[in-house]
Amino acid sequence: MSTPPAIAPHRINRVAASPRARRLMRQLGIEPHQTSGSGPGGRILEGDVRAAAAAQSTQPATVRTATPSVGISVMRRAIAEKTAASFATVPHFYLRVEADVTPLLELREVLIPQVQREAGVKLTLTDFLLRAMARTVTEFPFANQVWRDNSILTLPTVDLGLVVGLPDGLLIPVLRNVDKLSLSALAKLRSEITAAARAGKLAATQTQGGAMSLSNLGNSPVDEFAAVIAPGQSSMLAIGRAAPRPFVVRNQLTIRTTLRLCLSADHRVMDGGPAATMLGRLVNLLEHPATLMSNAEVVTA
Repeated sequence: MSTPPAIAPHRINRVAASPRARRLMRQLGIEPHQTSGSGPGGRILEGDVRAAAAAQSTQPATVRTATPSVGISVMRRAIAEKTAASFATVPHFYLRVEADVTPLLELREVLIPQVQREAGVKLTLTDFLLRAMARTVTEFPFANQVWRDNSILTLPTVDLGLVVGLPDGLLIPVLRNVDKLSLSALAKLRSEITAAARAGKLAATQTQGGAMSLSNLGNSPVDEFAAVIAPGQSSMLAIGRAAPRPFVVRNQLTIRTTLRLCLSADHRVMDGGPAATMLGRLVNLLEHPATLMSNAEVVTA
């Protein structure tokens, strides 16, 4: 509400008006000429001031319109429509955990040269996360289910989405049969599909399918966030940055590099208890990275 303009006291004091009317004119910012007195000799009464104020409030006010924004791109409009529909129709619930990834990052440093030789790409934390997610989905089949036509559909293969940020939005390409890929093959596929997304060379079929996706903001200063489930899927794992934080190990407070994970899940497909157990298993895999390696993946560096 705007503040009434100040009225010079001498203007009001010089007119014939009751004390109540004078005080109200000052409070409401009513000029003497804006009202007419109904009292003896044209004296302005309190009711006259209120009537003048009411008459002013019914007059159209000058409205400052917002500056038109730039045109919305096709991608931005599609993201707006799909995320709004997902958030409005999918009953989200959220589970948050913290994992000690100190050993995982140490293993990554050891394996970087080997994966570089085998696949020609640099091994990233995202590759380990995708592998851990694939292993978890295999062990917990409900995580590979989606809601379709008022029923639950189990998908035949373990396909995972990966959110790829673009200048004007994002895409979620889907990596196929992740559970069957070696770590080097997974790193290569992740690199290729990410590059294709950023170059605008993804086929429509490469953004379809899967029950779970990964959204990784590890290159940002964000510690933790909750993500909207991708349309057609049943869960989204959101990852913040890996950073040194206070952490309890064997009842001793220490500093470890930890990762905060938030699982967004579709309550139509899974419940909190089973989802929590699944997320606990995922954390266990990340904290014991040797369990993520197959017998054939021997470190040769």
